[in-house]
Amino acid sequence: MQCAAAVKKANRRLGIIKKGIENKTENILLPLYKSMVRPHLEYSIVDDERLSAEEMDERRRQNIAYEYLCHLEEAKRWMEVCLVEELPPTTELEEGLRNGVYLAKLAKFFAPKMVSEKKIYDVEQTRYKRSGLHFRHTDNTVQWLRAMESIGLPKIFYPETTDVYDRKNIPKMIYCIHALSLYLFKLGIAPQIQDLLGKVDFTEEEISNMRKELEKYGIQMPAFSKIGGILASELSVDEAALHAAVIAINEAIEKGVADQTLITLRNPNAMLMNVAEDLAPEYQKELLEAKRRKEENARLKNGSISEEERDVYEELLTQAEIQGNINKINIHVALVQVNEAIDRQDEVALMAGLNRPALSLSGVLQQNSSWYLAQLCDCKEQRMQTDDKKIDKIFFLLPPELVAVDHINTAIRNCDANKTLVALMKPEAQLPVVHPFAAAVYQTELFNLQQQNAVRYLAHDELSIAVEMLSAVVLLNQALGSKDILAIKSHLRNPSIGFNNLEDENFQRYADTLLSIKSEASSQGQDYLSWNDVQNCIDMVNMQIQEENDSK
Repeated sequence: MQCAAAVKKANRRLGIIKKGIENKTENILLPLYKSMVRPHLEYSIVDDERLSAEEMDERRRQNIAYEYLCHLEEAKRWMEVCLVEELPPTTELEEGLRNGVYLAKLAKFFAPKMVSEKKIYDVEQTRYKRSGLHFRHTDNTVQWLRAMESIGLPKIFYPETTDVYDRKNIPKMIYCIHALSLYLFKLGIAPQIQDLLGKVDFTEEEISNMRKELEKYGIQMPAFSKIGGILASELSVDEAALHAAVIAINEAIEKGVADQTLITLRNPNAMLMNVAEDLAPEYQKELLEAKRRKEENARLKNGSISEEERDVYEELLTQAEIQGNINKINIHVALVQVNEAIDRQDEVALMAGLNRPALSLSGVLQQNSSWYLAQLCDCKEQRMQTDDKKIDKIFFLLPPELVAVDHINTAIRNCDANKTLVALMKPEAQLPVVHPFAAAVYQTELFNLQQQNAVRYLAHDELSIAVEMLSAVVLLNQALGSKDILAIKSHLRNPSIGFNNLEDENFQRYADTLLSIKSEASSQGQDYLSWNDVQNCIDMVNMQIQEENDSK
């Protein structure tokens, strides 16, 4: 009977597929075909009326185990793309993530300023392979959690450190990775995670073993299908307004009128960024394709998810998915512009493309346009496809001096005196001597100089002049601190310092007055006299002496 029912069901579907082929109805044909080749989901569609309550419960638990294995595979493949590194097999992934090394590497991928490779404990996993878990491995998981906090992922998704290290709730960690993937896709930092339910194979033994593991720890499986809705509500200032705006976008996408879709995308309540008016047709096409894929995946899942577990965003695009697809189109268009400019040998168009926000390229300098064009042309001639990663490589190929200048500007902008000092002292920066004891001086003065610059960026020649002058002023302050008159006079004469209106006969008076000003400034908590302070002193002394001479 069960076999006959299955044959009858198959014949009925084949009849519909045949009609779909005749009518070329792809939106009916494709989902039906895929539903016939998803063997693992048949757990939920085999004639359940013939099963006992115990057998039905057994099948339900097998379904949950299979679905969780699919989510593990999805997380594994996504992390491998981000890390450009092979992870342990899916059935071993839970154990492989407990030491937090891969999680910390993932944190380094999306928050490189916060997590460096040096901060990852046992980064090569040599200790772990030799002796197993060590309590310091928890530092890696903590870094991952802090990195997610730094980029604004809502804490509702976070697992506890013990969930990972002590294996108390590994599914919560996998759930968090899925939420993180969607959030990073929205930010344009990472690709979208794949939906592999019904598309990957596991043996009966693997599924049964996973089911036993889940039962052993008594874990309630998180609702992976609701991540999009939860993320949307957690990130929204006005949840109802955001939800309404996203629904309106989905409805506009269905209608297929690009201009109308654009209007909904630009609704402030949708909280979408970088929506370009001239890209409306591209947005419409990409969003419609993404929506169709999501609807198809939802249909494949319907047999294994109860009505209560279903979420409105199972078939609708979430705000994060919409933003992610907008970013995807923006990047694609920018790359097309770059490639076309290379083909035409057009420096102006190339610079316009490289400066598009979608490519997120830092340190693009107008004066290097011919160099960029030459390097990118070489890539094309070598038949390398010029994508965003290749363009990033070009910027790593920049002359070391220019890369160093970019790092210096970033450090100055971030107001980190120690990092600014390190960047200034790098040999490739080719700058004058820098004195480590005056890190705060360089940071303060260069930051002020950077802020006065129209583009908030100091080129190499500007940095060279500024550093040379600051180093000379720093040494003058050191001499004033030690009250070394000869050194004070010598530093005042230093051409690098560039003081104006110096009179040879007045040097003793300059030194005496500067010592007095320095002493008064120190009593008020000011340890450093700036170039302007010293120049003002020189002018004041000259004026006083002139007045004294005039009165004789």
